Amino acid sequence: MVREEEIKRITELLGHNPAGLTIEQVSRQLSINRTTAAKYLNFLIASGQIRKRNLGPAKIFTLAARIPMSHFLNLWQDGIIIINNDLVVQQVNDQLIAVLSLNREDLLGERITTGPFTSYITPEVLQNLELAREGTEQVQQISLKIGDREEQFRLKIIPLALEQGETGFGLIFEQLPRLAEPAPDITPAQNISSGSPGPVTDDLQKRLSEFRKIEKALLESEAKYRALVENIAEVIFTLNDHDQVTYVSPAIRNLTGHAPSDLMGRRFQEFVFTEDIVPFEKGLERTRRGTDGPIEFRLLTKQSSVRWVQVTGRSLAGKTPGAGFQGVMADIHERKQIEDALRHANKQIILLTSITRHDILNGITSLRLSFDLLRNEPLDEKFRKIVDQQERVVSQIQHQISFTRDYQNIGIRPPGWKDAGERFAAAVASRPTGKVAIQAEVKNIEIFSDDLIERVFANLIENTLEHGGKATTIRFFPENRGRDLVLVFEDDGVGVPREEKEQVFEHTRRGRISYGLFFSREVLAITGLSIRETGVPGSGARFEILVPEGLYR
Repeated sequence: MVREEEIKRITELLGHNPAGLTIEQVSRQLSINRTTAAKYLNFLIASGQIRKRNLGPAKIFTLAARIPMSHFLNLWQDGIIIINNDLVVQQVNDQLIAVLSLNREDLLGERITTGPFTSYITPEVLQNLELAREGTEQVQQISLKIGDREEQFRLKIIPLALEQGETGFGLIFEQLPRLAEPAPDITPAQNISSGSPGPVTDDLQKRLSEFRKIEKALLESEAKYRALVENIAEVIFTLNDHDQVTYVSPAIRNLTGHAPSDLMGRRFQEFVFTEDIVPFEKGLERTRRGTDGPIEFRLLTKQSSVRWVQVTGRSLAGKTPGAGFQGVMADIHERKQIEDALRHANKQIILLTSITRHDILNGITSLRLSFDLLRNEPLDEKFRKIVDQQERVVSQIQHQISFTRDYQNIGIRPPGWKDAGERFAAAVASRPTGKVAIQAEVKNIEIFSDDLIERVFANLIENTLEHGGKATTIRFFPENRGRDLVLVFEDDGVGVPREEKEQVFEHTRRGRISYGLFFSREVLAITGLSIRETGVPGSGARFEILVPEGLYR
């Protein structure tokens, strides 16, 4: 229940911010911690409800363009009912309600084996539902009693991925033509002598009328489907086992200038930019097998220019995994141009700050040299105190300027899998720990983090050396917490006062500027990790780095 409420709050917030929000913004506006925000955002991405794009070092989350399932269901002439894995009704379209004369409110939220739909569920249907759980579509013919007559239906049971990551089934009831009862035996003479259409003629007219109705319904259903496919901006296409295009919607003309007929029967790779063919084929293979997300690549237009697109899809229904492909292609060219522009601007800013920082540090070096020269001169006590005070200010400025060099590198390189034990050992080797003993017990554990994770560990060590007081030992070890992993860094020093447990992660503490732990929290948040201090004051500091499930191995 809590998860559904948090997901609803996040989707409503993103709905009010169509330009998108970062993890930090979602966390602050909803007053939830970053780990929780990151976990639910990743969940919403996996279920297709939101999208993520990278803008420089920032990750921006937006709502995915979605059409309610009920709108799609009502486009079909056949009756459709959607149930979850527990056989509870989630959706039912108007056609099925009308055919079976049921009440929608009585169906929704009820199991099909206990609610008003029970009389239509035979043991054979339940058996096919169990077979469909294995991922294979099932088809059978059933007879349903509607009013005072028996009607024949072709029932298709299709495995589905539902909202919020659930699995379930779609039950499609395709009504079959109802054959008229055989006419009584009569002689041609009886028909001729009557002077009016006999039973045979009436029966034939009735059959023709029924088939005309079925034909009209099929044409209406096809027209609705065609209008839907042809009028959406995204390109819908299918490939066979050899990557040849077997269908492509008319929207391809707006995207590339090619007519659908230009692509039909040709390998899709013929229209992919040469440098992107290998990544496209690898991504297509992984996507067919359900092990990868969207594929981004450049598509060749009719004018031989390129256009960035994103493809999502899966293997064709009813085929073995990896066979065929049905996909949706979206135009992301403008987004890529904006990302390139931001990336270029970011590089320019980094270059400018590097030059500026270098010049400032040179000026500080000259200033400190002047202080040294002043100390060699005869100074009264008052003036010497002023010189000492100004030198401390200059040292603080130098420290702050040096910090900007590290902070500008956050998120520059994409995150990846890092061996936590090796990175901690490297951090220890880079810092003289004196008489403080190091006990590192993290082995063969990789975490998905920014490249600066080593600096995070180094900052924790520096914090103990600077503020630990009587600290003699540092321990670094893992703990399991449910499905999550906790990396614990603790010492036996003076600890952190209770009123300062949150302040230690701010850049200002006790009136002093200290960026170490502030920097560490920001680096961890990039990939959804979080840190908090849980030690007992007087017994040592204890920092817990929470690594959610899926971010360690």
